[in-house]
Amino acid sequence: MRIVRVMALIPSIRGSLLPRYDKGFFLSLLPFASIIFAIFLALACIVASVSQQSISKFGVRLLTESVWRPSEAGEEFVSYGLLAPLYGTLVTSVTAAAMALPLSLSTVYFMEELAPPKLRELFSTLIDLMAGLPTVLYGLWGVEVMIPFLRDNLMAPLHELLPWVPLFSCEPLSGASLLSAGMVLAIMIIPFMHSLIRDAYGSVPMTYREAILSLGANRYEYFKMMLSLIKPAIIASLLLGLGRASSETVAVALVVGNSFNVSPCIFSPGYTIPSLIANQFSESNFYPYMQSALYAGGLVLLILGVVFSTTGLIMMRKAREMYG
Repeated sequence: MRIVRVMALIPSIRGSLLPRYDKGFFLSLLPFASIIFAIFLALACIVASVSQQSISKFGVRLLTESVWRPSEAGEEFVSYGLLAPLYGTLVTSVTAAAMALPLSLSTVYFMEELAPPKLRELFSTLIDLMAGLPTVLYGLWGVEVMIPFLRDNLMAPLHELLPWVPLFSCEPLSGASLLSAGMVLAIMIIPFMHSLIRDAYGSVPMTYREAILSLGANRYEYFKMMLSLIKPAIIASLLLGLGRASSETVAVALVVGNSFNVSPCIFSPGYTIPSLIANQFSESNFYPYMQSALYAGGLVLLILGVVFSTTGLIMMRKAREMYG
């Protein structure tokens, strides 16, 4: 009874004492919490303002043309178009997400349902280690190991067997291609997507799992129904993985080929917006409008990242609300 009386007094205590102290504590921390938002807002404003010069000069051609022609002769001789790097960014990101999603789902099911505790801990440690590795190591591994292997054992055979298929129509010369960049990105975003899906999978109440098994479901049916229960989290991990893959720079620049090319063939070299910025920014001050065009590419990345991340976070919130 004494506990009940104390609990009954809590609302009145909150209404009389806590708000006064909470308000001061809130006001004292508000400037520090606002720094993050202020940094993001300043970043967006700077990128947009610097991009304005090239947007005003080239207009919609900045996104519809695939040309990168700097010139010191004068402004009338320069021409910039971001279609090729934008295309490469989308292709490599979608390829990476399409590869990483089934691997992440399979790894989650293996670790949560099949693996013994010691093996589960080992796999969890390895995945966390993958997430913490410098991205340049993935790029170096891709150049030395993955590209020669893919060129000789996957790209060349597919081109010889199915040359009429647009995806495999071009001959893989060096192996640096959109496919290589997509596979490197897939390996890099698997730990990120895996952690999101695993958190949602582990949050499903045990009563739901027991109900599925009580219906006589086999392993495949059980896994399929569990995935349907965490569908918002899966979609969120896919969107957040897309956003993360579209912004990777150094590793992609090493394996994508860095060529202004818009081709349906995934064996062809290409460009992404981050790799374009990394390769061209050091000399952008010497050519008119080049730096502004690179900032315009960064603005496109910013918009894509905000769209993917916002949608993914909304889906993750929906998944958390489903199971508390």
